[in-house]
Amino acid sequence: MRTLLFSAVSFFVASTVAVAAPASKPAASASFAAHQTVTEKQATGLYDLSGLPQFTGKVAQFLPAPHGGVLGVVLTDGTQVLVSPDQGHTVAGLIKPGDTVSIQGLKACSLPLIRAFSLTSPRGRSMQDSFIVMPQQSPEMITGPDLVLHGDIWMPLYDLNGQVSGVILKDHTVIYLAPREATRLAAWLKAGQSIYAVGTGTSGELGIAIDAREIGPTAAQMVGVAVGNAPAPGPAPGSAGYDIIPGSE
Repeated sequence: MRTLLFSAVSFFVASTVAVAAPASKPAASASFAAHQTVTEKQATGLYDLSGLPQFTGKVAQFLPAPHGGVLGVVLTDGTQVLVSPDQGHTVAGLIKPGDTVSIQGLKACSLPLIRAFSLTSPRGRSMQDSFIVMPQQSPEMITGPDLVLHGDIWMPLYDLNGQVSGVILKDHTVIYLAPREATRLAAWLKAGQSIYAVGTGTSGELGIAIDAREIGPTAAQMVGVAVGNAPAPGPAPGSAGYDIIPGSE
């Protein structure tokens, strides 16, 4: 009887140990994740980008933003590689013109445009999109010196939505326009044509770029344009027509 009782207890203990043993593995994994440094977590990124198409190309120039930083790069074959605005500040420290870079992202169907989610330099350093959208300043909050740009157009400039948002000149300077203004002035924005523009912007080692306030095929033919996302011209606040919605009369 005592032998039977001892055998039953031994079987119960052995079974408990056998069942409980695998549970220690997830605990160890969770412990490792909990002790990862911030740098390690940022290096791996939040999302797995391995399924995205990969591209390579040689950098011809940065795409400087008109009020600081960069929005991406242009490759020597004319492909524009855009990153999210909150990641642009890392691009200039990661790569430089002349570098051959590796890109993971999505290519536009019919435009020379790649939306990059990861960039890797020839030195092995990488940038991965955090997918966090940072608030952008409105045009009214930005001031800067007036710059005058003129030269022959290399190509139209695109935004992340694939809309024409200005032009890149052959001397690598960049003129930004609101997409609706670029559509209105499309006849002036063709590759090879000369263009003049005046607006606020920046000039530095990353390049020259402006938000055009006036633009035209010659200095004598420039017209005024709405800057950035400013509302279209209309009745002044406080005037009789300010509170009237067009078409509702």
